[in-house]
Amino acid sequence: MSKIRLAVLFGGVSGEHEVSCMSAASILSHLDAHRYEVTAIGITKEGRWFVQPRWSGGPLAVVADAAQEVVVRPGAGLAIGTKPLAVDVVFPIAHGIQGEDGKLQGLLECAGLPYCGAGVLSSAVGMDKDFAKQLWRAHGLPVVPSVTLRPGDVATPGAQADAYARAVRELGTPLFVKPANSGSSVGVAKVASAAEFGPALELAFSVDPKALVETAVDAREIEVAVLDRQGLKAYGPGEVVPTHTFYDYEAKYTDPDGADLVIPAALAPEVHRRIVDLAVRASVCLELEGFARVDFFVDRKTNEVWLNEINTLPGFTTISMFPRMAVAGGLTYAQVLDAIVDEALAAR
Repeated sequence: MSKIRLAVLFGGVSGEHEVSCMSAASILSHLDAHRYEVTAIGITKEGRWFVQPRWSGGPLAVVADAAQEVVVRPGAGLAIGTKPLAVDVVFPIAHGIQGEDGKLQGLLECAGLPYCGAGVLSSAVGMDKDFAKQLWRAHGLPVVPSVTLRPGDVATPGAQADAYARAVRELGTPLFVKPANSGSSVGVAKVASAAEFGPALELAFSVDPKALVETAVDAREIEVAVLDRQGLKAYGPGEVVPTHTFYDYEAKYTDPDGADLVIPAALAPEVHRRIVDLAVRASVCLELEGFARVDFFVDRKTNEVWLNEINTLPGFTTISMFPRMAVAGGLTYAQVLDAIVDEALAAR
């Protein structure tokens, strides 16, 4: 049989560009060479696409070679200049804005290309933590309490003070302030005082024009991998035990001792069942296709479960929780990739 012509699309314009490069390197190293003919396409931080030189291992970075620039042709796939680029399916692993927020998925659909992972709707809603929470809340799922703010809501010192007072009144203290549309803990800050609130909002607004202010739950951080293999199936749960104040960008990607990842998480049977059930229900609410990682908080004192967020394009680095949970559930890394590609080819 002929090989599947797979394009791995990585990099991107978001603050998660480097994370995407690490995920892509891990994927490239685990793809079955007997099954796939792989083309790596890197997206620069300015948004231009280039076919990459053959990768032989080690750190991966986007190389911009004008002779290898890729164009997207509505209804006609990809090309280098006027020469069509033969692709059967695209595996996008560009995290963050313009990668997992539905924009890239819509572009690939306009090009007529099958692609791995969530579609336009579930990508867009999953990326926007505010809208995802509204949808889950409407379906009776337990979400972390929050307040949504935009720059106009806190344009003056008085308005900012009022917003902080409201957040403390409704949510308690300390608080987390985060961009509504971001990932990898980019732009997230923990706030314990009014003096910290303004800088935290400024940081969040530098990433996205909408911010969430959330209750800082004293909780265990539990994650579940969801994979569509002829129906959604959950793998895990796993537990993140950060050594930092919280599971921030450094703990996730640059500090090898930033967190312990425990798979399976040591949970009471009824809590385990509830989390797995909620992970699938949360995914169904978003009409998820392909794969995702669903994140929860479990209150340390009461064992109450809170749905935190969904990541429709989770990290695929060698230490990322999604592939590790799927592997712990009985799959090999290569089988996880095969399942994702097969679902994409069957669905589109």
